[in-house]
Amino acid sequence: MNLKDLFLLPNLITIGRLFFSIYLFTQHLISDFSISILVLIIALIGISDSIDGIVARRLNQVSRLGTILDPVCDRIVFLLLLFWLTDIFPDWFFYGILIRETLVILGSLNVLTKTKTLKVSNFGKFGTVLIFFSICFFVINSGNENIFFTYFGLISLIFYYFVALEYFYKIFIKK
Repeated sequence: MNLKDLFLLPNLITIGRLFFSIYLFTQHLISDFSISILVLIIALIGISDSIDGIVARRLNQVSRLGTILDPVCDRIVFLLLLFWLTDIFPDWFFYGILIRETLVILGSLNVLTKTKTLKVSNFGKFGTVLIFFSICFFVINSGNENIFFTYFGLISLIFYYFVALEYFYKIFIKK
């Protein structure tokens, strides 16, 4: 890894998302924002999760640092978001995501220690989008009155676990 890689645009986007999120989640309460602003913040965090990878590929700035930094920052930001919004989620959604993310972190550490790389699947990208939509829906439906949003969250969570099993298979079973 090269220190100059830290200053590549995709890595700056990743680091910027991390610092912005840490600031936001430590300095503000969710009650500081209207529902529409909260949804916008969540959408921007979700979109920025994809933008750094797109920029890296388009500008041919894929780096070893970025392949480690991006997923680590993604997990940190996602967990911070999860804890920041914990009061609006049903317990099953909060703990379901928390357990899944813990398993993903453990799997990622396994991949890093074996210096393997694991390509993100389209299912993985789609699962992340579904979860971000679910989070937005739970913000909109903070009283949990709308059963559609609850079922959407449940189906998204099940799909998110399916994706984790796909990665598990690629890491530990398929050689």
